[in-house]
Amino acid sequence: TAHGQMKFFDKILIANRGEIAVRIIRTAKDSGIQTIAVYAPDDADSLHVSLADKAILLAGDTLAETYLNQKRIIRLAKENGAQAIHPGYGFLSENAEFAERVEKQGLVFIGATPGQIALMGEKTRSIDFVKKLKLPVIPGLHGTINDIVSNASELSFPVLVKASGGGGGKGMLVVGSMSELPIALQKAQRQAVAYFSHGGIFIEKYLPRARHIEVQVFGDGNGNAVHLFERECSIQRRYQKLIEESPATSISNKLKEKLYHAALKIAGSIQYRGAGTIEFLIDEEENFYFLEMNTRLQVEHPVTEITTGFDLVDWQLQIAAGNGLPKTQSAIKQNGHAIELRLCAEDPLAGFHPVPGKIDRIKIPDSPDFRLDSFLNEGMQLSSHYDSLLGKVIVAGNNRDEAIEKLLSVSGKMMLPGLKTNLSFLRQILKDKSFRQNKIDTCFVENQFEQLKGLLLADRSEFQKAIPFIVYSLYHFYSHKPKGSAWERMGYHRSFNKFIIELEGETKTIQFKKYHTKVEFRIDGDVIPVSGIKVQGDELSFRLNEKKLEVLITEQCGFTWVQLEGHQFKLRSKHILPEAFVNKKDPDKNSTNVANVFADLFGKVIKTHVKTGDHVQEKQLLLTIESMKTEFRILSPSGGTVKQLHVGVGSFVQDKQLLIEFESKDKISTIT
Repeated sequence: TAHGQMKFFDKILIANRGEIAVRIIRTAKDSGIQTIAVYAPDDADSLHVSLADKAILLAGDTLAETYLNQKRIIRLAKENGAQAIHPGYGFLSENAEFAERVEKQGLVFIGATPGQIALMGEKTRSIDFVKKLKLPVIPGLHGTINDIVSNASELSFPVLVKASGGGGGKGMLVVGSMSELPIALQKAQRQAVAYFSHGGIFIEKYLPRARHIEVQVFGDGNGNAVHLFERECSIQRRYQKLIEESPATSISNKLKEKLYHAALKIAGSIQYRGAGTIEFLIDEEENFYFLEMNTRLQVEHPVTEITTGFDLVDWQLQIAAGNGLPKTQSAIKQNGHAIELRLCAEDPLAGFHPVPGKIDRIKIPDSPDFRLDSFLNEGMQLSSHYDSLLGKVIVAGNNRDEAIEKLLSVSGKMMLPGLKTNLSFLRQILKDKSFRQNKIDTCFVENQFEQLKGLLLADRSEFQKAIPFIVYSLYHFYSHKPKGSAWERMGYHRSFNKFIIELEGETKTIQFKKYHTKVEFRIDGDVIPVSGIKVQGDELSFRLNEKKLEVLITEQCGFTWVQLEGHQFKLRSKHILPEAFVNKKDPDKNSTNVANVFADLFGKVIKTHVKTGDHVQEKQLLLTIESMKTEFRILSPSGGTVKQLHVGVGSFVQDKQLLIEFESKDKISTIT
């Protein structure tokens, strides 16, 4: 290289968690750099822990004890021979005090200098600095609450109240009139103190129809800087991005050049070091305003990587090791179009509330067009201590329309059974006409929310009428052809096979008949012919009313999960249940002191696992019953003592028959 001998780190510590820690480990491995991961107790199952060369537990219950424990993280880096610390994003990545401590201990901080972090991390300081460079900023005011209120008449309402040290949409409020301002300022100040430990606040003109466009920059720390084009980040909820893309096809090339020039002017004037993002708001007349600079790698960096072909974490490592900028500006080109979805464990229809859960299974499409940046491991429990980001689904195409089509296709083939995510909501945005026409702004999700929600629910309930039941039947009774399958046992000779299938608590009676090339279903009085049935592993496709449908199926905890165009449905049927689940029911109101187990199926007892007088735990195995050549495991509805077994090995069991009597204060229970 032009720099003479390249310098590399031997070992780095990653002071972060989740998908960004995994992302950094992958590049470090490719570069032959050893990695040390740190993790909190509730992150022990995270992928970053198993991928790193060494993982060290940060004991403690709070973030201050774990991922924000500056002294401990620096000590661990030194004790374990790391030469540098990569802070990822969030946590300590924009903490000037941490960067300074790292450097004082003789380690390299893979990021901007402490001075640059302090200057750009404090919003009002960065705005004053950018103003001096003669670049446009959003008109605003800062100072004490009294200063702001007494000068507020200079600004036209609505205004946006912000915390100076803020980020991630915390402490931001839109205020419509002068009379609401004092209360909003006090509220924002309380939030600022709670989230960022200092109460600095400011107000700025609110731009309701603005786009959020950002420019990726890199500097070598000696005054040289390059940009890697822009990203469109207008699709947001609560000021946090949901969908990001590059390039931004909605703004003119002339404006893009202005943004690159402004971004490089800022980076050059502070002799910026490392990766940074300069964010702008663009109004309807293509006026641009500096918003803020993030002195770190961004969540959405993959869309830049895909369209430029460069590994941005590798660039960070190169610059931090002292090798300068990997490329000159003229060598940086952009091809195609990339879009990223932020996949979160949250319920968009309940105000985007985070929903913790367990990752039983991860199914991702085998496609060269698909990139998933994630930390998920099968079997891991999601902690409620961190934000809801599960990972990022990234897809590239030759142009925006192609990228959207590919993203709709691959995202529908991804499945996390049993976990509530925002995937179907994001897919609804991708299908939205205004989004397709690029008519978007930062209030898009808010303004279109009711419409998106309505379409999503209509979509789901339309499917729910018949399709999940058809899929379930085809999968269990039609497609399984090995000897001993449910279908073989039932025999095809019946004119119509009749099954009761339960979907999310509601049951339906399904009838179907098999013909040479099709299967005919009867559901709720409708006759539905299905043809072209193909099953490959857990993928099933068929034609219904001449439309081809592709679904994913997986079995988890006695339920069958069906996924159709991003929607998940949870079904079961006692005709093929591997375990008998116990629901509280009350066939005999007089024996409320005894929790009895009733059969809700026909069959023969092949094994008893308890005897009279045994103490049993809830969900303990009591009996195994064979029905339709399938073994059903009968589980205890609750803890208690077995008073009497009413069946033995070889007994034939009838529907609603009493099997086991308990001495317990619990209600009567029946197997369903």
